[in-house]
Amino acid sequence: MSTGRLLRKSVQLPHDTLLTIGLTLLTVLSRLPFRSQIMYHWDCINFAMALKEFNLAKEQPHPPGYILYVYVGRLVNSIVPDRAVALIFVSIVSSALAVVALFYLGRVTFDRKVGFIGALLLASSPLFWFYGEISLPHPLDAFLIVLSAWCFYRVMTGDHRHVIPAAILLAIAGGFRQQTLVMMTPLALFAVRKVKPGLLALAVSVGGVICVGWFVPLVQSQGGLKTYLELSKAFSDRFMTTTSVLQGAGWWGMRRNLIKLGMYTLYAWNLSLIPGLLYIGLRLWHRPQSWNLEKVIFFLLWIVPFSAFYAFVHMGQQGQVFVFLPALLLISAVGLVRLLARWPRWPIVTAVILVTVNVSIFCLAPEYLPSADRARLLTRATLANSDRYYLDRFKAIKESFAPESTAILAANWHHVEYYLPEYVRLPFGVISKWEKGEGNPLGSSRGIVATPTEIGLQPNLEGQTAVVIFDPELAPFNEAPTLTQRLPLEHGDALYYFVLTGDQVLHYGAHSFGVTKK
Repeated sequence: MSTGRLLRKSVQLPHDTLLTIGLTLLTVLSRLPFRSQIMYHWDCINFAMALKEFNLAKEQPHPPGYILYVYVGRLVNSIVPDRAVALIFVSIVSSALAVVALFYLGRVTFDRKVGFIGALLLASSPLFWFYGEISLPHPLDAFLIVLSAWCFYRVMTGDHRHVIPAAILLAIAGGFRQQTLVMMTPLALFAVRKVKPGLLALAVSVGGVICVGWFVPLVQSQGGLKTYLELSKAFSDRFMTTTSVLQGAGWWGMRRNLIKLGMYTLYAWNLSLIPGLLYIGLRLWHRPQSWNLEKVIFFLLWIVPFSAFYAFVHMGQQGQVFVFLPALLLISAVGLVRLLARWPRWPIVTAVILVTVNVSIFCLAPEYLPSADRARLLTRATLANSDRYYLDRFKAIKESFAPESTAILAANWHHVEYYLPEYVRLPFGVISKWEKGEGNPLGSSRGIVATPTEIGLQPNLEGQTAVVIFDPELAPFNEAPTLTQRLPLEHGDALYYFVLTGDQVLHYGAHSFGVTKK
């Protein structure tokens, strides 16, 4: 057979069962070597601590609560003793489930090839890969959304047997992340518009019972509905006033949200956006009347509500784009298949190239690009650097400083609280990037001038105590640099600290810290 005839032959994909197994193994095995050793994010610690004590007042976890995620984490934690490892296990399994679910969604909305390409693009997306290595709920949220979308699409296209499973899935998804239930409602209403009223009422009732099943324990665990709402409002008010257009954030807040939303979406979508946008552009230019309007509305009602919320109200972590990323990747997969329809093998070949680019970015790209603003990528190097940052400091502190005579001054004090609970903690918050006042002190620490004994330290045999400055970002706020000592760390960095004698006191204020004479 000639090369030309080979290229003209359709690509024969394996049986769906083999594809499912292959996609699952590909996703799981690619995550296992790179999983984080130390919890990467502040919220990771919130969730890990919630496995032991569910308390929204302590932000274990933060509102609105994610109660079903915590329950799943506790279930896995009963088998896997380490809380962080248990939650990473959930992330890895959820990543694989999301990839497989996207394959089946692509198959039902378009065809098997589209589903397979979309699944490959999701599995290899650098950002999706990164979140499969850490202990946060975003991969699980993505899985539940994709599976819900699959059910609602079946309902929309006439298979009303799926309306009750769709309601059940959406209600469960709300228990994992309450925002999902709200944002998926427009899509759900559109999909069920032709369902008989009796069946629809039954589905709503079943979904409502499930929502009550997780919402009542959630509010009761916090002392009732009033307390729960107060905790949720207090938490959201901390950032909504500077991010939400609805709460007076104005253009600054909207600009912040749009920049973050754009950057995170571009990084997650990556080069796959090219065939997606090119296909949409060409269809709009040449044959807009041939579009399947119902399918277009379905995808718009999936993408737009989430995007609008992030643009106008609040854009948080990068993993939040996973709620609509699968839809974008299916559009890209359709673009590849349709644009290269004359060359049946080339959609798969091009998809392999895109996957190779994604893998190269995640595995080989540095954490920071050599640009003027040191743009940061979430890659394998980012995970390794984060682990090294904390492990070096934890090791040095344990080897060089006695817990009873040492306090740790830290911006990342939540990590200190979790991994070094035997040490006195002195939180010193710094405003995060993309927030108003970025890089300035948070002003949350109380201003005190205290002896070591007054902050809970016991002098050693030489009558000395130590205050370790955990994070380098705190150096600009140190008012006693000449009294600061340096301890080299294993991988080239350094840890700085004060040694206090009997005639010295610690100044620890909202905007600076240092050591002075009594």
